[in-house]
Amino acid sequence: MLRTKLGHSALWCLFSLASGLCAVSLFGCESTNLPPYTHLPGEGGGGSGCAPGQISGASGCAQVGIQGCADAFVDEDGFCRPALAKCAPGTIPKHDEGCMDVGIPGCAAEFVEGGACHPTMARCPEGTFAVPQKGCVSIDGPDGCGSAPWGEIVESPGDLHVDPGYEGGDGDGSRERPFTTLAEALAGVQEDGRVVLAEGEYDEPIEIAKPIEIVGRCASRVVLRGETSDPDGNVSAIWIHDVDHAGVRGVSLLSPSIGVLIQSAAVSVRDIRVTGESGKGLVVALPGASLDLSRSLVESSWADDGTGEGWISVLVVSGAEARLTENALVGGTINLRISSEAAEVVAEGNLLEAAALPSATRDGVGVHLEDGTLRLDANALVHHHLGALVTGAGAELVAARNLIAAPADPAPEAGGLAVEQGARASLASSVLSGACDALLAVAGAGTEVEASGNLFDGAAASESGHLGVAVEQRGGALSLSSSLVRQAGDAGLFVSGGTLSASGVVIEGTRASPLHRDRAAGVLVQGGRAALASTYVLEPHVAGVSASRGAILEIADSLIERSLPEERDGTGGVGLLSAGAAQVLIQRSAVLESRVAGLLLASPSTVEETVILGVEGGTFSALSSGGQTESVPDLGDGLVVLGSTAQVSSVQVQRCARAGLLFSDSHGALASSESTGNRFGLVVQGAQAPSVSEDNSFEGNHESDQLAEGALPVPSSATPAP
Repeated sequence: MLRTKLGHSALWCLFSLASGLCAVSLFGCESTNLPPYTHLPGEGGGGSGCAPGQISGASGCAQVGIQGCADAFVDEDGFCRPALAKCAPGTIPKHDEGCMDVGIPGCAAEFVEGGACHPTMARCPEGTFAVPQKGCVSIDGPDGCGSAPWGEIVESPGDLHVDPGYEGGDGDGSRERPFTTLAEALAGVQEDGRVVLAEGEYDEPIEIAKPIEIVGRCASRVVLRGETSDPDGNVSAIWIHDVDHAGVRGVSLLSPSIGVLIQSAAVSVRDIRVTGESGKGLVVALPGASLDLSRSLVESSWADDGTGEGWISVLVVSGAEARLTENALVGGTINLRISSEAAEVVAEGNLLEAAALPSATRDGVGVHLEDGTLRLDANALVHHHLGALVTGAGAELVAARNLIAAPADPAPEAGGLAVEQGARASLASSVLSGACDALLAVAGAGTEVEASGNLFDGAAASESGHLGVAVEQRGGALSLSSSLVRQAGDAGLFVSGGTLSASGVVIEGTRASPLHRDRAAGVLVQGGRAALASTYVLEPHVAGVSASRGAILEIADSLIERSLPEERDGTGGVGLLSAGAAQVLIQRSAVLESRVAGLLLASPSTVEETVILGVEGGTFSALSSGGQTESVPDLGDGLVVLGSTAQVSSVQVQRCARAGLLFSDSHGALASSESTGNRFGLVVQGAQAPSVSEDNSFEGNHESDQLAEGALPVPSSATPAP
């Protein structure tokens, strides 16, 4: 027996009789296919007397969907759609302002592809290296090598010259009579003087403990390959220590273990090349140590054969500081590693690129930050197994206008940026792209991440059996705003723990690999708490938004549009799906052109001032309570409450292939709502029923406006089958 409070009692009695006589029509009557959904201008859910994009609520007309929108994103139906297609290449939509730039600014022309900046060493000829904003830069610096023996080096007072090819036998360090060994020059050079090197290979140790500069003619013609040991047994080509100012430029270093070792010294290095098979390119250590590295190439010939220790391009530790500007750090295990408490490293305009390694190995890490602060601006982190790892309570990353590009081919356990174990990070105006498990991963108690104005472009690991998501949160606090997620593999945003606050996020075209149909959605919340505001989910597969496993989901002022089925078997296509969530709250939102269901709620829910327009019929494959897959065909309902409780008010549902509103064995209340242009207006079935107030309207439906004691087929569970 239907336990409701219904107005228009005579109409209800006639309707009940008619529906009883035609109950079999639910299973075998004439075709109930509706005309294709058409979105007419001015129909945005505007109730009587309301403007397009508004709904008639208890307190008058209320705007639904994304609000406060820039004019360029508002369509004729009144809805705001901040889609990528409305923005020029290199920009993404910010719903309340317009299109905004993203990625590396001022990208060199040779690195621009499809409007995006993608620097890589493969685009540069031999003898040059890639710098994102400068293009292919010569390893010999802006002045080149010039003429022998001293090139373009302008002579200064205090210079001592070295030329291994000089045969005069009377060297005094002058240009005319240079020394032939480094040792002579290093012994005689005065403070603030320079040791100037002509072309040649110098197989001599270099230790610097006074303020001098080593200046080579150019990196391609001056090679340092000597070895120097400090008291701790560190072996380096150049050891600089305990000095306020020293410098190195215009040379190549063949690293025996460390190219340049800097301890308690302030050092400027530019226009150099450092190469090695294992060890480190440059090491900066101890309080008071600082490195200013610019226009240099640090590369490794390391191959992971299981016997070597690997290669770190730049290592900053133990209270040291560094600034890296317009360099290329290429190959090895880690390009930049920082464990330097209470200190800061700044990296601007650099390329950090992984080398092509054998298929059995894992490509390297671009940045590993364990302690201290790292500021990244306009850098390209390219083709790493993990672009950047920020870990530990003492680590803080401040990153803006960067590119973090994983390899194009899916790789298991690969990622873009990972922040974990209590670390902090801010990420702004950056591009994260490629095929991996997660472009941004946040995990661990105390971890805090703020990400604004970013593009997350593609994330798929479908062949590996791992999830492919754009943003994954397994703990901590994540604030995500004004960002675009495009073509994610299984889920755009995936929350399994912690707290997510998302505002102004656009999620377009999640693809849903067949391996993870039960974990596919534009936004997937499986635990933790997620609050979504001004969110646009466009053309997701399986579900637009999904909440389960005790999750708390709040969604307001948002739009979910054209949810699609899983491509392999054509099941699913729900706008918003909840199964076993602790709480779901939906306010002032719109769900347009879904398949199977606009809202399928199997969790305690509240739905207020929301529009559901156009639901096609389709099949929903669910996991039954017994663990078996059950497929229910011909669903096509606007709002379905399944074995749960829902408080529904000021909801408007139109043009659904089956029921506009369906309560199946569910408690709750329905008030101030309208269901029209559907096959059935309101269907209530099962042992439990909601209260239905008299201010609802169920008119103009094709078969019946209200059906009590209905028997429409519904799944026993709202959990998608894997």
